[in-house]
Amino acid sequence: MKKNIFENDKLIYIFLSILFVLTIQIFDHYRGNAAHLIHSIKFFDTNKLENDWIANQAHHLPLFAEFNYYLIKFFSVKIIYFIHSLLLGLCAFFLFLISKSLFPKLKSRYLSITWFALFIILFHENSFFSGVAGQSVIDVGYQPASFGVLFFVGVYYFLIDKYLLSILFICLGASFHPTYVLHSGFFVSGILAFNFISKDYLRFFRNLFSYTFLIFPITIFIIINFMMIDKSLMTIGQNIMFDRISHHADIHQWLSYKDGIFLLTYFISLYIIRDNRRFFVFFLVFGFCSISISVIQYFIESKTLALAFPWRSSVFLAPLSSIIIISYLLEKLIFKESKIKFISFFLIILTSISFGYKSHFIKNSKKAFQEKLELSKSIKKNFDKIDRILTPINLDYVRMYSGLPIFIDWKHHAFRLDQLIEWKKRIDLTNKFYGSKNIEDQKTQLKEIQKIEYISHILINKDKLEIDCNNLINHEVFALVNASDCY
Repeated sequence: MKKNIFENDKLIYIFLSILFVLTIQIFDHYRGNAAHLIHSIKFFDTNKLENDWIANQAHHLPLFAEFNYYLIKFFSVKIIYFIHSLLLGLCAFFLFLISKSLFPKLKSRYLSITWFALFIILFHENSFFSGVAGQSVIDVGYQPASFGVLFFVGVYYFLIDKYLLSILFICLGASFHPTYVLHSGFFVSGILAFNFISKDYLRFFRNLFSYTFLIFPITIFIIINFMMIDKSLMTIGQNIMFDRISHHADIHQWLSYKDGIFLLTYFISLYIIRDNRRFFVFFLVFGFCSISISVIQYFIESKTLALAFPWRSSVFLAPLSSIIIISYLLEKLIFKESKIKFISFFLIILTSISFGYKSHFIKNSKKAFQEKLELSKSIKKNFDKIDRILTPINLDYVRMYSGLPIFIDWKHHAFRLDQLIEWKKRIDLTNKFYGSKNIEDQKTQLKEIQKIEYISHILINKDKLEIDCNNLINHEVFALVNASDCY
């Protein structure tokens, strides 16, 4: 009988996780950082992306690329919506299981419903869910970082004493997004610290070996493909990368009072779970590794250390800290069962309808983005005639939604530091072309661009088209012209 009740509760948690997912309007499949999918789709006959420069640069996402390649090949690109929904659901589901392990009273069905209602608010409000430096573990767009939710799976399995599964999932998350490799080390340091303090030396060495074995392949891949380059080129590329993503990499730029709130939340959560030795030691070490190295970077201002993003552990620490506080307060609620029942159903109905309606109808970012895609659709009508397009650097969606190679854009840069130098050169040439004040300057800049890569067509603002030339698309703002005919 108890087993049946348990299974029914699990189904309720799954249902509530799905309800949470339904409150989110997921971005279009190629929007934002999902353009990393270029490495998954570039060999399909439906596009010409195999000839795109970015598609042929070294990338740090071998597992992500292969995983999505086979999914899209055997299903369709729409499978991306399902995978992202699954990751969102896993995020809510395992954060709840963590909460329930730390605060057993959440086994109450009505408290669990209330927890999910509050989690919906927490996710959509974002301030207490996302980490520092404008980063979060998962949001409305599919990207490699979204697989960081597997760290929450790892936390849960650590809590229930299944170390191998815990380490397996965090290594899997880091393999999908290698920026998490450092943070997987922080995570495992927390596990090892608990083993050591508990004098469980056999598990200490077993867990250390398991982690080393599982994280080794992606670590070696990164070292061979991204670290073994000329030091002078590495320094130049490092400066370019630092300037390109300073909003993530420069602690002096992003640090604000809001990050003090994150630290306060973290320390409050530590105090709350101080009596749970297992989780307290783990969470303390996990957070200490990230925070202490971030403080060191603040003072020494090392760009090498900055680009390792030691503060990115906050994308895990922030939601974990927030759910600990929420769960603690829920456990302290003293109401009659009838009142808790009313509150739980009232909150879950209110939050799911309110945020679902806001996401899908009021905000409806998908509708606004679809209007942008009219440009890509117009360009795609000339698919067979186009080899490569020169576009303004801010039109990052043109490449993926037209399936046509472009010269360069700002958002999707190279990742190997020496290849970043070429990316910056392309960016500068493109800006000079579109910043030219007359047709002669445009022709001069275009010649320099053509020396690097053949451009068959140019997408240009109609106001900047300095020559009478045949426009191949019908668009209010932009014209698409044949480069050889017009320049």
